[in-house]
Amino acid sequence: MQDNVKTSSEKYEVSPLELTFDLVFVFAVSQLSSHLVGNLSWRGMAETIVLLIAVYDVWSYTSNEATFIHVGKTQTQWMMLIVMLLGLFMNASINHAFGEVAWTFVTPFLVSQIGLGILANFTATSKLFKTHLSRMLGWILATAPLWIVGSFA
Repeated sequence: MQDNVKTSSEKYEVSPLELTFDLVFVFAVSQLSSHLVGNLSWRGMAETIVLLIAVYDVWSYTSNEATFIHVGKTQTQWMMLIVMLLGLFMNASINHAFGEVAWTFVTPFLVSQIGLGILANFTATSKLFKTHLSRMLGWILATAPLWIVGSFA
């Protein structure tokens, strides 16, 4: 069983930037909890699940990219800072994401996801990884109209 495990000679340590990035999404969890408490119903639960999926998507996609495209690179650090800033705006608008100003949640969500997808496709380190990232970007672009229509509904 041990023969199938690949080991890397490079030691990976989590950077302070990654930890700060994670804190932005800890804030999102508190906002999601606040949204659910303010809307204790089946609809409120469904809304919270939709928002959780969006928040988790931004966090996981960015975290994976920072791991695969090394966080020590300047372009990766800028990418994380930009997504972190967009994430702050997105997370701050969670409680209004299903109201009249839903665009305040949807806009930073889509900008971060599409921008990250485009950047990641340019910085992919292998052909297989680039194929994977292209497919992810395709799914993001395919679902973007649903988010946009939903924000105006």
